[in-house]
Amino acid sequence: MSAQSERTTLLVGGRLVNVAGESHYQKALREIVGPIGAGREVALDTEAVLVPEASNPHDSNAVMVQIDGKLVGYLPRDEAVAYGPALADLTRRGRTGLCEARIAGRGGESGTSNLGVFLRLPDPHGPD
Repeated sequence: MSAQSERTTLLVGGRLVNVAGESHYQKALREIVGPIGAGREVALDTEAVLVPEASNPHDSNAVMVQIDGKLVGYLPRDEAVAYGPALADLTRRGRTGLCEARIAGRGGESGTSNLGVFLRLPDPHGPD
């Protein structure tokens, strides 16, 4: 089901961006995907909302990544700097950026049971 509404702008592109810090948000990711059995691969296609977080005490350029209303990580610093101006402009207009996302990972015997988040975004400097 699409989270797109009148107040979102769909960001469409071919750049694959790996979300940073998702290891700190595994509980939220597991709530989104549900139980993961041993050996089970997860590949959930969904949508993510990108929210500038200028008040972040660690990075004034921070951009939160939310799925189903849950914080699941942040854009990497260099990506946040690149996408920040466009996202801030959307925020000023009362809108948020929405993009395709994938939550992916494997069950525990793979050596790690952490889930990762990947976004599809347009080139921040122009058309793909």
